[in-house]
Amino acid sequence: MDGITTTNFALVAYLVPLSLVLVAAMVSLNTMKSVERVFQVGRAVTIGSFVLSLIAGAIVFSSGAMVSPLIGIGDVGISLRLDALSIVMVWLVTFLGALLIQFSRNCLDGDPRHAVFLSRLYLTIGAVLFLVLSGNLWQLVLAWIGTSLALHELLVFYADRPRALRAARKKFFVARLGDLCLIIAAVLIAQGFGTTDLGAIHDAASTALASGVVPNGVGLAAILVVFAAALKSAMFPFHGWLLEVMETPTPVSALLHAGLLNAGTFLVVRFGELVFLSSPALILLIAIGGFTAIFASSAMVTQSSVKVSLAYSSAAHMGFMLMLCGFGAHSVAIMHLIAHSFYKAHAFLSSGSVVEYVQNTGSQKLNTVPHPLSMIANLAVSLIIFLAVATLLGIDVTKRPGETALGVIFVIAVGYLLVKGTTGKAPLYVMGRTALLAVLVTLAFFALELSAAALLGDAVAVFPPPDTPTLIAIVLAVIAFGGVTMLSALLPALVQRPEWQAFYVHLKNGFYANTLLDRFLTTSR
Repeated sequence: MDGITTTNFALVAYLVPLSLVLVAAMVSLNTMKSVERVFQVGRAVTIGSFVLSLIAGAIVFSSGAMVSPLIGIGDVGISLRLDALSIVMVWLVTFLGALLIQFSRNCLDGDPRHAVFLSRLYLTIGAVLFLVLSGNLWQLVLAWIGTSLALHELLVFYADRPRALRAARKKFFVARLGDLCLIIAAVLIAQGFGTTDLGAIHDAASTALASGVVPNGVGLAAILVVFAAALKSAMFPFHGWLLEVMETPTPVSALLHAGLLNAGTFLVVRFGELVFLSSPALILLIAIGGFTAIFASSAMVTQSSVKVSLAYSSAAHMGFMLMLCGFGAHSVAIMHLIAHSFYKAHAFLSSGSVVEYVQNTGSQKLNTVPHPLSMIANLAVSLIIFLAVATLLGIDVTKRPGETALGVIFVIAVGYLLVKGTTGKAPLYVMGRTALLAVLVTLAFFALELSAAALLGDAVAVFPPPDTPTLIAIVLAVIAFGGVTMLSALLPALVQRPEWQAFYVHLKNGFYANTLLDRFLTTSR
C-alpha cells in the first residue's frame, strides 16, 4: 500500500478501541436502555473490530508496520502502532471479547444491572485494545492505568459481597504500586531517549544495545518496567488477590485470567530491547517469574477449590512467561500467552463442567514412586525425542542460551510425562500411547516456536549473548525446575513423613503471604 493509504488505514484503526468505549459511554448516559440492544451493538462492534484487525494484519504482514499520526500536544497524545505484536494481541482480545460478550448474555440474564455490566465489560475491553495498540509512551501508561480502573468496576459489580470488595481493594493497592513503577519508568525513558514514540524508543534501545552505551536512567527504567509487569501479573508475594477474585460474575474471571494478567508479559515484550539493556532486570524476571511458576504450580495441586486451583495455575503460567522473557525467548512467551488465554477462558467458562468431571472421575494422581533408574531412562528418552525432532526440523537448539535452557526445561517436563505413563505395572499399550504423546507434544513445541518466530519477526527483540550473572541465573532456574520435578515424582513417598506433611500445609496456605498482606493493609488504614 502507498503511504497515504497506509496512514488513512492507521487512522481507521482508531475505530477498534474507540467503538467499544463509545458504546459503554452511551449506556452510562442512559441513551441505550434496552439490554438486548446493548448486547447486540456490543457484539456487533467487537466482531467488526475482529474483522477489521484481520484486514489490518494482512496489510501489516505484507507491507510492514503502520503508525497513525500523533493526536495531541507535543510528545503527549494518542497514536496507534500496528505491527506484528499489536496485531496478534488485537486478534486475541477481540476474539475472546466477542466470546465473553456472548457468554455474558445468558450468564447475567435477568440481572437488573445487566446493561451496566455489559457497559463495564466493553469499557475494559476497549482499554485493553488502547493498551496493545499504543504507539506513544504516555498513551501506554494511561491505557495501563485505565485497564486496571475499568477492571476494578467489574470486580465490585456486586457491591454487597464483602469478599469481592476485599479482593478488589487488595487488587487496587497492588495495581497502584505497579502504576507508580511504570510512571517513573516512563519519565526515565523519555528523558533517556528524548522521545515518547514507541517505535523511536525501540530503535534507540536497539542502537544502545549494539553500541553498549546505555543512557542515564534507562537501566533503572528497565527494572521498574519489570516490577510493573510483575505486579500486574500477580507474582509472589502479591498474588493473593487473584485467589480471592471469585465473587464476581464468571465472565470477569475469564477476562481477568485470560486477558488482563497477560498485560505484564506484553509490557516486557513491547520494551524488549530496553529490558535487555539491564542485566539486573533480566535476573529479576528469571528470579520472580521462575519462583512464582514453581510455587504456584506446586500450590495448585494442594487446592480443593476448582477456581482457586485455576487461579494458582494462572499465576504459574504468568510466572513462566515472565521467566521466558528473562531468558530472551519473547516470541515463545507470546505464543504461550495466546495458548494460555484460550485455555484459561475455556476453563473458567466451563468451570461448572470441570467440577462435575472431577466429582464423577476423581483426581488421577501418581501414587507409585518411580525407581531412580526409571527416571533417568525416561529423561534420556525425552532428550532423544527432543534432539531427533529438532534435527529433522533443522533447528539448532544450542544457538541461544535462553532457548537452550527452555529446551532443557521442556525435556524435563516430557521426561516427567513419560514417568507418569510408564511407572508401575502400566500396560504396554499405555506405555506406547504415552511415548506417542511425548513425540506429539515435542512436535507441537517446535511448531509453536517456529510459527512464533515467523509471525512476530522483528516486532520482538532478539536476545543478545547474556553476560555472566544472567547466564548463572538461567542455569539456576533450570536446576530449580529439575529439582521440583524430581520432588513431584517422589511426592507420594515424601508426604508420609511429618516434616513434609507440615510443608504441605504451609504450601496449601501459600506460605501465608496473602495473610501478611491482609494484615499490612488492615494496619495501614
